[in-house]
Amino acid sequence: MSRRFDLRVLLLVAAGVVGTTSCRDILSVHVPGRVQSDALNDPSLAATMVASVVSDLECAWNNYAAGAALISDEFIQASGNLNQRNWGSRRITADEPTMAQGTCRTQYGVYTTLHTARFQAEDIFKRLETFTDAQVTGRVSLEATVKAYGAYALVALGEGFCEMALDGGPLMTKAQVLALAETRFTEAIDLATKSNNTDILNMALVGRARVRLDLANFAGALADAARIPTGYVKNVTRDDSDLRRYDGFCEFITCATNRHATVAPNYRNVTWQGVPDPRVAVSTRNQLAFDNAQIHYFPTNKHTSRSFPLILASFKEARLIIAEASARTNDLARARTLINAMHTEAVIPGYDAPGTDNQDQVITQVIEERRRELFTEGGHRFNDQLRFRGTKYNIPFKGEPGSIHPNGVDATNLPYGTTTCFPLPTVERIGNPNIGG
Repeated sequence: MSRRFDLRVLLLVAAGVVGTTSCRDILSVHVPGRVQSDALNDPSLAATMVASVVSDLECAWNNYAAGAALISDEFIQASGNLNQRNWGSRRITADEPTMAQGTCRTQYGVYTTLHTARFQAEDIFKRLETFTDAQVTGRVSLEATVKAYGAYALVALGEGFCEMALDGGPLMTKAQVLALAETRFTEAIDLATKSNNTDILNMALVGRARVRLDLANFAGALADAARIPTGYVKNVTRDDSDLRRYDGFCEFITCATNRHATVAPNYRNVTWQGVPDPRVAVSTRNQLAFDNAQIHYFPTNKHTSRSFPLILASFKEARLIIAEASARTNDLARARTLINAMHTEAVIPGYDAPGTDNQDQVITQVIEERRRELFTEGGHRFNDQLRFRGTKYNIPFKGEPGSIHPNGVDATNLPYGTTTCFPLPTVERIGNPNIGG
């Protein structure tokens, strides 16, 4: 209150001192640290602006991946903190402030951060278009980069949210947002090809294959995923320099200092034909989690420090896309071959040696391989639960029949909520005249 009073006094004094003409400029104050929009129309800042797009998407993806994993069946709540408990028990509503308005320094802030990354990518691309190749070295490559990173923001907004609105526009379905992501990836692929940027080309191809799989375009998904070279990985970089840069899993879930959730029982002691599967490596120090009721379990080969990188796109994901698309189109031999290649790499027994499993069984096995290979990565399990919901391959959410807690309460007798996909925030409905409250 004192700050508000001081500001009013300051304005009144200023009004009494300056003339009427000067009053028109009383709010034209330079704020240190803020950059005027026109100042960004400077070719010498091109690389810096593109770096800011990358940073914004990395921040948003970090928050989204952690939040999605906590809603999915990979973790169960084990916190004394109400907000953390709400996330782990699927109690995220349209009024939930961290989901809707949380920043990069807020646990699981996803909506604002993803839109920031998306808007920044669109805005910076338009600015790059006004520059010339003579003014900006590698301009087309930079354009490819912002298109690809902006498209990944749309992937999360399309996969994770029940519905969406962009830039004050009308409501969009998940399929419409994913179709827009596909368009952006296509633009990134064209630009990366022109500029010979193979890293961004592969990143965009994996992204487009992912959304094509979401949209049941199996032929298109196969074509894109087949182009990814063995061993390719694109990381979301993390470090311990600032909370914005921390691995959100470590900071809030997996590391010893912040035990707000624990690996769900269905991800502990995962084996194949009696052999431990190293792709889901989980252990415990026999420490209580922060609820002082449950033992804290954590991954031993992922999210082990604040600087642990997150995977954005990879050959591993592309191979799984090929396996699923092949199985969905009844090319069961190819799907089996890829599944067995994964098992060979993991040094576990092979799959379906007689080749007798039918299409449904092979598809089910691909889903199981995704569960293991992509554990805690990129919101994949969350997305699989959503895209197979209501089908014969349904993966129940925690608290639903068939899940680890089928009676609707967790191990501490806390009732589960009803959150599956993230709801469009109430603040968006109130502030957007095209959708209304």
